[in-house]
Amino acid sequence: MTSPEERAAAILAAQRFVVIGTADAVGPWTAAAQYRLLPGGLYVESDLASRHARAIAASGAASGVVYDSSAGLADADGVQLSFRARQADADPAAVREVLAARLARDAVTAAALDDEVAAIVAIPRKRLYVLEVELAYVFDRDAWRSRGTDARLEVDAAAVWRLIDRI
Repeated sequence: MTSPEERAAAILAAQRFVVIGTADAVGPWTAAAQYRLLPGGLYVESDLASRHARAIAASGAASGVVYDSSAGLADADGVQLSFRARQADADPAAVREVLAARLARDAVTAAALDDEVAAIVAIPRKRLYVLEVELAYVFDRDAWRSRGTDARLEVDAAAVWRLIDRI
């Protein structure tokens, strides 16, 4: 039987998109973004003017969900996350620091890293947003299957990231 932490790690390692939730003076907002894994979290790229980017800059908080979009109804599964969020500085050293911290599965050569840094810095409004996981949950599939109830199980986020490193 797969543990909740193993399920979370498998989903985060297999998927590439997170739906980010933020709130601002207008109200709640969600946006899908491609992510890459960092130790203990992930990062996304976004425009400074995007609503979620402005909300992150103002509050330092976000939430997210990464779900297995290939699963059938009875096997629905996903990871719900609470983040401490921040915008990385736009200078090349800060961008390089974030990109170089990616997990091994997303690592690139030094030359490719230089090219990525240059491409990001070349777009004045583009920023990296680091989303550090504070809390993580997986869907409670037993509750869903037996009672039709949407529920979740908290998982040990540090254990999830240790498992991701092995995938």
